Amino acid sequence: MQIDTLKIENTAFDVLDEAGIEEPVVDAVKIASSRSIAVKEIEMPENFSDVAGFYNNKEKTIYVAKMDKPVRKLFTVAHELGHIFLGHKQYDVLFRIPKPDVSYTRAEKEANIFAANLLMPEFMVKEYMDKYNLTRLDYVRLAEIFGVPIPAMRDQLEHIR
Repeated sequence: MQIDTLKIENTAFDVLDEAGIEEPVVDAVKIASSRSIAVKEIEMPENFSDVAGFYNNKEKTIYVAKMDKPVRKLFTVAHELGHIFLGHKQYDVLFRIPKPDVSYTRAEKEANIFAANLLMPEFMVKEYMDKYNLTRLDYVRLAEIFGVPIPAMRDQLEHIR
């Protein structure tokens, strides 16, 4: 079964609209807070040192790796919100660096698509490209504007029509 990217994009857009967010940097922590979801930075246990974050449903808390850069933390929170807003019941922890020998599950792929569209929605990216006369080759500058990891912006630009 194919991933319904349009549905995921629309879900992210609805979240942005409900939060009244129209410009970067998207405050994913504020979005979580509006849903009574806490965000806590923690030192990941030694056996989870390569984990960027996870969501504890019982505690209604998103945990992010304290040592990560702010752009990584933002994407992690948005990714975990993806699981929540997309209604995922079973999913994995988010690894900081994708494992070459592990393929992402459908839920992980969907949460990544949600996070990208929450933090870098097409309408907003296009608006800022026009505003600052930028092209797709200016992905580093766009990543700075949106406060996201450079690889995430580069990937998102590949999907923008």
